[in-house]
Amino acid sequence: MAGTNFPSGLATRKQYSNGDTTNSTATTSASGASTKFIRRQAVIRCDAQTSEQTTDFTFPASAIVHDVFINVITADATETVDVGTAGTSNDPNGFLAGASLANTGLVFGSLADGAVTRGALLFEITEATTAAARNPYIIGADPVTYTCSAGSDTAVFDIIIDYTEVVTEA
Repeated sequence: MAGTNFPSGLATRKQYSNGDTTNSTATTSASGASTKFIRRQAVIRCDAQTSEQTTDFTFPASAIVHDVFINVITADATETVDVGTAGTSNDPNGFLAGASLANTGLVFGSLADGAVTRGALLFEITEATTAAARNPYIIGADPVTYTCSAGSDTAVFDIIIDYTEVVTEA
């Protein structure tokens, strides 16, 4: 996999859908244009900030967000983080809402009754208010933001975003 490291701690990786160095491509015979799907992951290093912070990562113009995780490197007991977007979608906890920073390791969004931490951009209510389903989110050119809970002061974590970039080429 190819990767790009940025001075801010941001890294992206490109993964082609069929595992080799060719893109997944669909071509329409009428126009000759092709649509390519490039699977990517972004990793954004963050620290304890109690006001909304805009990261150095902005989604490409057409992206499908599959999932968002946290990898806690330095724990901050009893504290949480919201991860979302600014820009057009402007949902500061749209990916993760109140994800725990209390233990090191991976943190996934939950859909458990009474403990939903997966943000509204990544799930939808399927039956009244009793059932929820995972949902990929289509987004365009919005920056990722995060906000730690009020007592956060020692947390260090990575936001990991799994998404597909959709590119149309003539």
